[in-house]
Amino acid sequence: MNAPPERGDAPTSRRDSSPAARTITAALSPTAKRPSPVRHAEDLAALLADLHGIVADVHEFASGNAIVSVHYGLLAYTDGEGFWWTSPELNHAGAPILSSALTLTEAAAQLAEHHAILSAREATDVVRGGLPLLGDVIGAEHVDPR
Repeated sequence: MNAPPERGDAPTSRRDSSPAARTITAALSPTAKRPSPVRHAEDLAALLADLHGIVADVHEFASGNAIVSVHYGLLAYTDGEGFWWTSPELNHAGAPILSSALTLTEAAAQLAEHHAILSAREATDVVRGGLPLLGDVIGAEHVDPR
């Protein structure tokens, strides 16, 4: 007869390796160290694909930080701790809004909403909207200021 699992026994199913499971495990572990920015970005891209059907790509900067390209004009930056990006919506004064999230699930949910907003717009409106573009960001990151 199977005994019930003891408290503290971790499940060993395949889902334990999902980004969400790693986030929960890391948050609950007192000895867990911060993931690398690239790993954190890859986990976000995987979560966007798994939960929202959004294909995103990850790029590493020379600084070691990373960026997740979610949509044309929607770039999420990470230093391995949290994520931040420019929202496609403007505040009451017409200025861009800087959005952020500390968890993968929160970032994925907000980015999925922003992805839907941008997907509903005409491409020319997105281009003219002043949002950061991947080529500009990567170019600026690799320019040597000397």
